[in-house]
Amino acid sequence: MATEQQQRPVLGGAHRFVGLAENLERYAGTPTGAEPPNVRGPDRGYGLVFFYLERYHLSTVISSGLRFQPLGAEPAQELACTVYKEQAEAARHLTDLTCELLVQNRTYLVPDQIVPNQQPLLPGTEFHGVLASGHPFFPPEFTRFTDEEGVEQLQVFTLLPVTLGELNYILDHGVTSLRQQWARFEVDVFDLGRPSVA
Repeated sequence: MATEQQQRPVLGGAHRFVGLAENLERYAGTPTGAEPPNVRGPDRGYGLVFFYLERYHLSTVISSGLRFQPLGAEPAQELACTVYKEQAEAARHLTDLTCELLVQNRTYLVPDQIVPNQQPLLPGTEFHGVLASGHPFFPPEFTRFTDEEGVEQLQVFTLLPVTLGELNYILDHGVTSLRQQWARFEVDVFDLGRPSVA
């Protein structure tokens, strides 16, 4: 008699992600480049893929390979960061930094999780952390990728940069309240030159 482990497909099987590339392209736009896992030497366990949505002038950097790392996430995860085209290098940096942290610590993100940093993540800015979120512009199908049977296989968490003041605001009032402040002041979360609302 086969055990449950023998009956289940291998968790790391790439077959679970058939159609993922096309799905990401459908929402994030045209792929414009990629950074391999070994871009700085040893294999870091993930690559980065760059997309451009010309109609809205948005660049999105999405990790590729995080889903195969032993992070304990179920469903698997990849990370994305969307900014205006001129700020694409900053999105690359934020995505890479957060992926590296997850791989090193063998951990994963949960919705509305804050990943803080003592120093600014981007030179010359007040961004001291990122908020793991669904995408504020793309539909839910971007965030939650399902297989042909409709079973969720992957979550793509979008990293929204938050300032030190906003981090402290979240600690006092919660993520929902910060989102309300962003809506109240019509904050453009894709603009890394934006002012802090707290």
